[in-house]
Amino acid sequence: MKTVFVTGATGFIGRHVVSALLDRGCEVRCLVRSPARASHLQGIGARIVVGVLEDASHWQPHLAGCDAVFHIGGLVAACSRQELFATNGAAVGSLADACSALPSPPALIHLSSLAASGPTLDAGRLRSEADPPAPVSQYGHSKRAGELELVRRAGRLPVTILRPGIVFGQHDKNLVPIYQMIHWMRLHLLMGFRNPQLSLLHVSDLVDLALAAADRGERMTADDPLSARGIYNACDDREHPTYADLGRRVAATLGRSVVVLPLPLTLAIPTSYAVEQFWNLCGQASIVSPDKLREATATSWAASGDRAREQLGFAPRAVLDTRLQETADWLRAQKQL
Repeated sequence: MKTVFVTGATGFIGRHVVSALLDRGCEVRCLVRSPARASHLQGIGARIVVGVLEDASHWQPHLAGCDAVFHIGGLVAACSRQELFATNGAAVGSLADACSALPSPPALIHLSSLAASGPTLDAGRLRSEADPPAPVSQYGHSKRAGELELVRRAGRLPVTILRPGIVFGQHDKNLVPIYQMIHWMRLHLLMGFRNPQLSLLHVSDLVDLALAAADRGERMTADDPLSARGIYNACDDREHPTYADLGRRVAATLGRSVVVLPLPLTLAIPTSYAVEQFWNLCGQASIVSPDKLREATATSWAASGDRAREQLGFAPRAVLDTRLQETADWLRAQKQL
């Protein structure tokens, strides 16, 4: 890869992808909504393209000459279902159309989510890419909609999909409340007495996988929505800690004791609804919501990383406890703990 286009570059995962590409010597073009939020990217040598994914006329010319496109942008939560599906679904198709219109279409590496495939179907078995998708949340359905947009266009350009579970590390905001609650309150909440197994991956390892997928990853098959070809789970499948165990291991990185407290669904559901409504009235999407509660109360999110390991030689560079400790140390350095 010499010239690369990246969406979602100002986000948690995107900024790590951009940094790794620049370290490789690539020319990196970043699609951003706000130039002010992209100053750090400009400072490390990325080229800023101002625009929104939904309006290709402003950014499509900047795809010319690109070897690869990393679609990292998307919404984890939204104020409405329509907004969620527009960004995570239809906009993916628009990006693929813009890429396929080029004389030599670039490889499109799309960051989806394990939520698009859904939780593990059978107890005691890891979910594979070949298992039929069965999302349990609107977020998962929206990410699956984006995947299907690519299935319909896979014959016109090379496409590879990555499905990460929980991604964490420097600049992550989603796991910060867990660290902070354990640090300040010594408390870790379980929703609805459910304690699902999780699939986790440090952001640095996800970047390694994304670059490998761009270089030599399998590409999707056209017009076969159930094919696993060109799709990789992105997880460290050497272990799948439960949510309770994750809290205990975070506590260990902080040198804290912790109480793992189950929260009944009769309390969790109205609480998540009230929090969501409050933030929606403020004009912001809420990561705490009944939709996210559906994911939190699934039986298991344990997924297999066999395909990425066998086809791409992928192997995480450190064990989970080391990565959790690195994250805790970074949060302390940033005075977030």
